[in-house]
Amino acid sequence: MTKQPHTPQTDRPAPSPNVRLSPPPPALMRLLNPLVRRVLSSRHLGGRIDQIMLLEFTGRRSGRRIRVPVALHLIDGVPMAFTHRPWRLNFTGGAPVTVTHRGQSRQGRGVLLPATPEQVGSALRTALDCGTSPFVLGLKIARSHEPTTQDLASVGHSLIRFDLETV
Repeated sequence: MTKQPHTPQTDRPAPSPNVRLSPPPPALMRLLNPLVRRVLSSRHLGGRIDQIMLLEFTGRRSGRRIRVPVALHLIDGVPMAFTHRPWRLNFTGGAPVTVTHRGQSRQGRGVLLPATPEQVGSALRTALDCGTSPFVLGLKIARSHEPTTQDLASVGHSLIRFDLETV
């Protein structure tokens, strides 16, 4: 009797050959993020940038202040971010956050949503339909392919919602 290899169960659909994660190289991000953080914090320069926001929050284990530039997506009028990076876990159950967008800082709460892959795929589809490029989402989509919600559900992003104080 041949032993079958163990394959872990996941709720994520099988990967699509037409859509895959394609984040920037970590070395490039380590080089650019300090500059991007500085620009986004500036009222003069940051006020001109519409698609990127700066998140500031406290690490849940380290207790240190973390500042991360991320793409801003308005999904049904709610500010959200897509990521697969480990820092997302700081928002499990909700956490205080300062969001700097267009040179303006606002306090609020970030929540890592317990979304199904299909819900994340649907939100990614909405972001693409609103004009966000696959590059901004960290995705590589095959030429001439229009990704479906199912394709997008397979990439493994998480969704963070930001509830911000009104100005």
